[in-house]
Amino acid sequence: MCGRKVKNRLLLTMTILGIFFWITAIIYIQSKEKIDLFDTLSLDLLREGFSQRIKAKYRDSIQLVYDQHQRLLGRRGYRPLLPQGYNPKGLGENGTAVIVPAHNKNDSQNLFNRNHFNQWISDRISLHRTLPDPRHPMCKDQIFPLHLPTTSVVVVFHNEAWSTLLRTVHSILDRSPPDLLHEIILQDDFSDPMGHAELFMPLELYISKLEKVHLFRNKKHEGLIRSRLNGFSHATAPVVTFLDAHCEVTVGWLEPLLERIYLNETTVVCPEIDVIDDKTFQYLYGPHALMRGIFNWQLYFKWALIPPEEHQRRKTPIDPVWSPAMAGGLFAISRAFFNKIGTYDDQFDVWGGENIELSLKSWLCGGKLEIVPCSRVGHVFRYNQPYKFGGNFLTRNSQRVAEVWLDDYKELFYYVQPHLRTAHFGDIKERLELKKRLKCKPFKWYLQNVFTDVILPNESSIAKGKLKNPTSNMCLDSLGNGKNADMAVSSCSTNSWTMHMSYSILEEIIVNELCLDVSSAKEGAKIQLFDCHGQGGNQLWMHKKNGEIRHPNTGMCLDRGSDKTPIMKACTGGDSQVWVFDTYYDKVTPRRLKAKPTKP
Repeated sequence: MCGRKVKNRLLLTMTILGIFFWITAIIYIQSKEKIDLFDTLSLDLLREGFSQRIKAKYRDSIQLVYDQHQRLLGRRGYRPLLPQGYNPKGLGENGTAVIVPAHNKNDSQNLFNRNHFNQWISDRISLHRTLPDPRHPMCKDQIFPLHLPTTSVVVVFHNEAWSTLLRTVHSILDRSPPDLLHEIILQDDFSDPMGHAELFMPLELYISKLEKVHLFRNKKHEGLIRSRLNGFSHATAPVVTFLDAHCEVTVGWLEPLLERIYLNETTVVCPEIDVIDDKTFQYLYGPHALMRGIFNWQLYFKWALIPPEEHQRRKTPIDPVWSPAMAGGLFAISRAFFNKIGTYDDQFDVWGGENIELSLKSWLCGGKLEIVPCSRVGHVFRYNQPYKFGGNFLTRNSQRVAEVWLDDYKELFYYVQPHLRTAHFGDIKERLELKKRLKCKPFKWYLQNVFTDVILPNESSIAKGKLKNPTSNMCLDSLGNGKNADMAVSSCSTNSWTMHMSYSILEEIIVNELCLDVSSAKEGAKIQLFDCHGQGGNQLWMHKKNGEIRHPNTGMCLDRGSDKTPIMKACTGGDSQVWVFDTYYDKVTPRRLKAKPTKP
């Protein structure tokens, strides 16, 4: 009898120890793979990281990857099925261009004037249209961690066209892994029911049938910045992704962004932004990892080619690109980190400057900013906004950024905009206290470690002023024209800002932030204006005071021509090829470009 009791007690002890062992093993797996113990019902599912509920709901969208020993490696990128009723010959399918028939031109133009993009075409393209896959081949073989964070996607709109807004929504729903897309928040910035009635009851009825889509409305017209903050206040996922209301995401867009934040929650990430043509709605994309964001000393955002040092830092073509600045319309950020660094300055008005502030805070206050080549999102770029706000909100916002984040370098902001020295920019005490509390690095660190190829405005020019051909008393003149226009010459007696140029330390000739560019090697070629790319080539000009202006790429020289159009000619040293700027800075010397390394 006594032996039986001892045996039972021993058996009970062994059972308890066995249970304890399995509980310890499960907790160990949980700690290693970040699994929620209470959402799982078996050790096998624990190892895969999904509860039975999630496994059943998303079994067709989660593709697990194992090695040769059946060890779990991670998950593949989401591969959506073709939309129901897909017609490969449908308008705009696979991102192809749509041409407006001649008899619909007037209707098309009227709608274009309303939205500043071709709504006539947009309204006739499927809300679920297919797009090309513009990713690098290596992106398609990526394996991601199982437990990526979920995201809330915030989309702000005001008087947006029905078709572009809903195509944005459906592209997110169609091409995002269902288990990672927590919700889409549509934040209406007080749209006008007169002329946009479809954005009220019809929109509410439509999205009521869409899972995960929520609509919130401002009580007054707030502008983009405050509307985004309103949308952000409703977000509940650990990551918040901001998109504009006229975007289309492509296959595989989400996981690469979430992975970067999963690995480091202080990383702010942007997709590669492709162009959806505003006239044809063609999806246009170029090479991967070619550009990064920077800004000028007015604190306006610009795109620039990636410098050689960044090419050397990156090990593969799909590695993220460190970017000094973001365009601001499309990015993802940890909700906790966004709150920690003070979201947006709530004294900003309407839009503008918030992208530069967030870029600087990301780098200076413990994080970093990346462009992720494997995430591609198309965006309709409009040359003008269809709605207007009064006031100088853009310069005021930028001035607040300069006063808070540029330290002593704010003098360079005022150097190029001296009229703003007496402008009122509001109280910045709270933002300065935030900067101190976060122990943010000085702006000098940013120039030394992030924006290392910056050109300071007081050191940026070898020469400035009118560019004069003394014999003819004619000066180069942009005539106020923009990109792609031909340069002209006008009488130097005319006092016009369109003649004011600079010869930069990169040996570019710049007028109104555009560079003189020659792409043809034929004699008689015209000189055009293009965005400055800082890489020499067609925009490199060799010049010494009272001498010729030689174009090494073509081997020819700038000639004043015989009428009012300057041209390129063989270098002769003749009077028509002698040029002089108003002012030369003898202590400023050219900054020679480093050779760009060859990429695999």
